[in-house]
Amino acid sequence: MSATAPRGIGEIIVSSRPFDEYTAMFGLAEGDVLAGPVLDCPGGAGSFAAGVRERGGEAVCADPAYALPPDEIVAAARAGLEHGIRYLGDNRESYVWTYWSSVDDLRRGRGAAVEAFARDFAGPDERYVVASLPDLPFADGAFRLVLCAYLLFAYPDHFDHAAHEAALRELVRVAREEVRVYPLMDTAYVRHPAIDDLRRRLDADGIDSEVRRVGYEFQRGATEVLVVDPGVDSRGRRVS
Repeated sequence: MSATAPRGIGEIIVSSRPFDEYTAMFGLAEGDVLAGPVLDCPGGAGSFAAGVRERGGEAVCADPAYALPPDEIVAAARAGLEHGIRYLGDNRESYVWTYWSSVDDLRRGRGAAVEAFARDFAGPDERYVVASLPDLPFADGAFRLVLCAYLLFAYPDHFDHAAHEAALRELVRVAREEVRVYPLMDTAYVRHPAIDDLRRRLDADGIDSEVRRVGYEFQRGATEVLVVDPGVDSRGRRVS
C-alpha cells in the first residue's frame, strides 16, 4: 500500500453493478458465465453472482466486506454509489453516456443491483466468502472463470507493483480457464503503467495473457480487459 494521499476517486468503495453491465464490461456472453463455476473477486454488493445463479449457473463472491453485518454492507454500497455519482458529476466529460443514458439511469440501474444483493445476502456462506487478495481460501483451479472488477489497476496509489503482481498471481492460481480484469484504466483516468511489465513477468512463467477490447465504455477510454490463461488442466495442475 502507498503512504501517499490517494488520487482519483479516493478510498476503495463497495461497488454495485448489475448482471448485464458486468458481462458487458468483461466482454462476456451469458453462456460464458454459465459454462462452469465463476469467482467474482472482489464481489462487492452487486447482483452479478445472484444473476448467474438465477440463470442456472454457479458463482461465488469473495470480499473482505462480507464480514460486515448485512445492513452495514448494504449501507456502505448505497453510500459508495452516491460517492461515485458525485465524483463523476465533477468529471462528467470523462464519461461516455451510452450504456447509461443519464445520472438518473445510472442511479436506478446500480441502485437496483444493491437491492438485489440485499435480498440475496444474509451473511457469509459458501456463496459469499470473507476473503481478500492475495490470499484466497480456494483450491488451485477451483473456478473455470475468475473476474476482478474495479480493484486491480483501478485505484491509483493504493497498491504498489508487488501488490498488483501478488494479487494477479493469486487470481491465476484459483482459475482453470480464464482470469479477466477490468478496467485497465484507473479512476484518475490513466492506464495503469504496470500492466505490460506484469504481463511479461507472467509470460516468463508460461502464463499467457492478452489485452482485449470490449464494446462497453462508460469511463472514457476504459475499453480494454486483461484476459489471462492460467495454463492449468481440469484438476488445477499447471501445464508446462
